[in-house]
Amino acid sequence: MIRVETLARRAWQLKEQGYAIDAIAAAMGKPTSAIELWISRWPEIVQQEAPWHEGLSVRTVHCLCEAGINSREALIEALDNGRVQRGKPSGIGVSRLVELRRWLEYTGTASSEAPTRAMIIDLSLEAEAALKHLKTMSGQTASQVITTLLVEADEINRSD
Repeated sequence: MIRVETLARRAWQLKEQGYAIDAIAAAMGKPTSAIELWISRWPEIVQQEAPWHEGLSVRTVHCLCEAGINSREALIEALDNGRVQRGKPSGIGVSRLVELRRWLEYTGTASSEAPTRAMIIDLSLEAEAALKHLKTMSGQTASQVITTLLVEADEINRSD
């Protein structure tokens, strides 16, 4: 669902470009009364602070709120102490954990690195050669290459 702020911003931009209210309403497929209201309230809307979770998916925010996590600081603490991990809270899986960590990194908020677990895997000769090639090409460690491949494959699977 498109947020009112997004619609109001678009209406305001079109008005600033010289379009009439009727033309804006027609272009946006909204009633003129809504366009007039959004334009009149735009200065107030733009002053409002964005929610702490701006940029996270709605489902991820819902999972966090259900667990009582209602701020960036609470999220970082929950990640650090293990209250948020795969399966905890309900609905948090690998792709949501990746989303949270990327969002924190993108928004400039540091959190501790996710704990890693050592695993022993058997690779065919072809897979070992491919891993060596990917390490060389990417400049990453074998663990980093494998992690990236697994997480990306999981994301592709979930989108199917």
